[in-house]
Amino acid sequence: MPHRIFEIDEILRVIVWYARDISEVATVSLACCCRAFEEPALSLLWVRKSLNELLSLLPLTTGPTARPTEEEWKRFQRYASWIRVLLVDVTPGYVTQELTLLNLITTSSTNGPTQQATTAIFPNLRDLTWYGEPSSLVHLPHFISPILTDLRVRITTRRETEHFPGEYAPLELAINSTISPSSLRSLCLYIFPEANHSPELKRGVADLALRCGSALEGFEVEFELPESVVLHLMSLPNLAIWRLAQPAPMNLLSSPLRPAVPFAQMEYLALCTTAPHGWLSFINALVREKARPPPVLHVPVFSFCNLTNFDMDRPNGQECIYSCTFVLADSDISLLADALPRLEWVWLGTPCPFNTCQTTFRSLHTLSTRCPNLQHLCVHINMTTLVRDIRSVFEEEDQRTETQGARPAPSIGRRSCPLDFRCAHYLPLEENVGVGDLEVVTKGLFDVSVTLSMGGSASDSNSNLWAEVSEGIRALRVQNLDDVCSTK
Repeated sequence: MPHRIFEIDEILRVIVWYARDISEVATVSLACCCRAFEEPALSLLWVRKSLNELLSLLPLTTGPTARPTEEEWKRFQRYASWIRVLLVDVTPGYVTQELTLLNLITTSSTNGPTQQATTAIFPNLRDLTWYGEPSSLVHLPHFISPILTDLRVRITTRRETEHFPGEYAPLELAINSTISPSSLRSLCLYIFPEANHSPELKRGVADLALRCGSALEGFEVEFELPESVVLHLMSLPNLAIWRLAQPAPMNLLSSPLRPAVPFAQMEYLALCTTAPHGWLSFINALVREKARPPPVLHVPVFSFCNLTNFDMDRPNGQECIYSCTFVLADSDISLLADALPRLEWVWLGTPCPFNTCQTTFRSLHTLSTRCPNLQHLCVHINMTTLVRDIRSVFEEEDQRTETQGARPAPSIGRRSCPLDFRCAHYLPLEENVGVGDLEVVTKGLFDVSVTLSMGGSASDSNSNLWAEVSEGIRALRVQNLDDVCSTK
């Protein structure tokens, strides 16, 4: 008989799954038409929810200080037990009801109307995203379940610079007392420099990282951590996402404890740094090391061999306000392209109009030709010599062609997709390129398979000029496709 009941339960769940694929309305209809379908249907519908959607479960019509009845609290706990993924957004200005609900939940969980109330409000929660000011963190521990595997916390910056002692204590408590390091898959803390005011939190995050194991796939923090933490992260076999803000740990290159091939599974690397040269040297040193014996015949494994997304910007994404702060040169971009040829996304900082950087059109050509899968790029470009640089790059390519005796295929023919140059409209094209040279710019960008993201409608003469270039590139692409089709 138990086996028979199990089969019926499985059949019910399969029916509900098919109904959910059709529409949420169909699933709700199943729950309403038959009591047997209610539990499997509602549990599926409530797997992923936001805090705002829970408001209806605890009526607040009697005032912000009202407490839920025993029946209301039981209903809330029932629905909360189904939630696996939860979004809590209590950012300022829109959160009167949400904050009231937070107070109700946290007070009812500790001193609730029933004896069964506990601090584990969401006992099956595995994925939690939390947006709010530091003061909202006081409620966070009540949302952390013992089986939580993914935690993302983004703290909005207050206008006031004053820091209140203990504001981050609830987050530090949740990290050290509730989360299980052995099962943690990802930890993302976006709290920017405010963490510098809480050394306890920094120590707590470092301690948690040191206790994490092979389950950890993502680790993102924007404050400096000890090199012992970096060394431990280098040894984790499945780390795929890593965001950090600190100098390159060059000392670890010679550490006897360092694994032979670290970061082999890394797919996304984000560096918030004011010293990018050190990180480029660090990455290049790891990549150039001898590969370990391959697990599959003739397939060597290198550090960063799976890296496709690469961000390297100043801390907090600081834009250039009074002068250009971009310090990389064309040679650095060449080093990056050679070390990480599989890149698909590169973000090196939003371009600015100051024209003092040392990266030129040559960097676009380098990334386009050496990273054939690159689809999105954001980088500073010095526009003062743009036309001359375009002509120089292709003259050098023609000279190499004559020396080698055979002309290589055009860049656009070597790429599987165009290269989207983001935020290009911020660059001062109007001030540095005459109308007669606009065709040179358009043809040069087309030849390296660059397209332009205009970031909305053109609003000034410089943006209008970039829009004209973008249209010219699009026309050349259409013409190129027509020519290819006509030759077949």
